[in-house]
Amino acid sequence: MQLAEKKNTRTLRRFKVAVVGASKAELEIVGRIFTVTNYRTRSYVPVSLPISPAKLPSDIDFVLICSPNPNVINAWHQFKKNYTHESLSVPFIYLARAGNVSLGRYQLTSPVNPSKFIKMLDQYTIRELHYFPEFEIGSESSEIEDGTISGIKILKSSCESSSESRGLGSRALVVDDSMAVRRQMEIEFSMLNRDLDVAASAEEALEVLQERKYDVIFLDVVMPGIDGYSACKKIKRNALNKNTPVIMLTSRSSSFDKIKGALAGCDAYLVKPINHNEFESVYNKYVS
Repeated sequence: MQLAEKKNTRTLRRFKVAVVGASKAELEIVGRIFTVTNYRTRSYVPVSLPISPAKLPSDIDFVLICSPNPNVINAWHQFKKNYTHESLSVPFIYLARAGNVSLGRYQLTSPVNPSKFIKMLDQYTIRELHYFPEFEIGSESSEIEDGTISGIKILKSSCESSSESRGLGSRALVVDDSMAVRRQMEIEFSMLNRDLDVAASAEEALEVLQERKYDVIFLDVVMPGIDGYSACKKIKRNALNKNTPVIMLTSRSSSFDKIKGALAGCDAYLVKPINHNEFESVYNKYVS
């Protein structure tokens, strides 16, 4: 049985943004906007050193060009086309506020609107850097903010446009008495562009499992009525789903609980709260 331990809580990621060609007033505005993001799981740090394409620091995540000078814009635009810097671990995407060059979707307008500015940066990090830590499965908060929904739509669109076909056509069952957890799992599967059924109790799930085969089952441990351990034993005795991987979802992480899970026949054990990368890793292990 795989034991997936929870090592960290929410990830905090600070993205470094090279600000090129900005006036003193523009730098102050950008700096204030970035300061607001310090209270979020995703924040932005402006780097206002005199930067040229040839001297781009290796830890810069992306570039924000504020210069209206066509020569400056054209130089960076050409640099983007020929960019092959091996020391950077993320793609280089060109951002601009002004200019006559066609620069794609990431382009600001003047004057800078703070909320639109942050939204555009968030769209970039979700689409291009695949960074999406807005919620965790089993977290205490049951609220799904509007920004999270927007991020899901962005990431789902990116997934649908990719050629990746892992698990295509697969269907999972999530069994959890918490409406918040069921909603969070629906979001996860929406992000993966995969099909999902949900059940609010073990009794409801066992009825469904008599008639339908699943590729993977996520099963809460503590539920009213039949608990997760007993439900797992019944699933493993079911002819239709006896070979289906069962992944236990629980906030309990003691050795005794893990032994009970192993004896019940579960294949993996995820400790809540579960972040997206942790969930996706276990999902991909059992659904190919």
